[in-house]
Amino acid sequence: MTSNTLIPWYKQFWPWFVISIPIISIIAGIGMIVIANYKPDAMVVDDYYKSGLSINRTMARDKRAVALGQRAKITIAAADKRIVLTLAGREQPQNLVLHLTHPTATQHDITINLRQENNKEKYSGTLASLPKGKRYLLLEPKDQLWRLIGNATFPSKEAIVLSPDL
Repeated sequence: MTSNTLIPWYKQFWPWFVISIPIISIIAGIGMIVIANYKPDAMVVDDYYKSGLSINRTMARDKRAVALGQRAKITIAAADKRIVLTLAGREQPQNLVLHLTHPTATQHDITINLRQENNKEKYSGTLASLPKGKRYLLLEPKDQLWRLIGNATFPSKEAIVLSPDL
């Protein structure tokens, strides 16, 4: 004796399998949109034209640093989180700005204001916390007429040397 009773569709495997594929795709797509919008990439530049024009100003700053003979050596005292900078060159401004830029995460960027000490070539400043990992360094006066650049991996026991980028 055979039974020809029909099993309802919602009790069978294959309809649920076929329905699950688009549902999983929709959920995954929504998840990707949420992840992409949660923390947008900070390295993307909206206005490429203005960025291109600023390259000429940057090169002029580097040429001015070369003309002035600017060089800097940075040492960091880890115990008291103090930065000591020795600046060699014809221009010795009262205040300098040192930017420690993280390669990928802008929230880890640090800007330090350095003040001239009694010795005209020495500058010092303090850090809130010691950086860890690779950083790009940019040293410039407040008026941004010249710049010195370099990179370092922290913690660093050696002196960091900054020079113009030419």
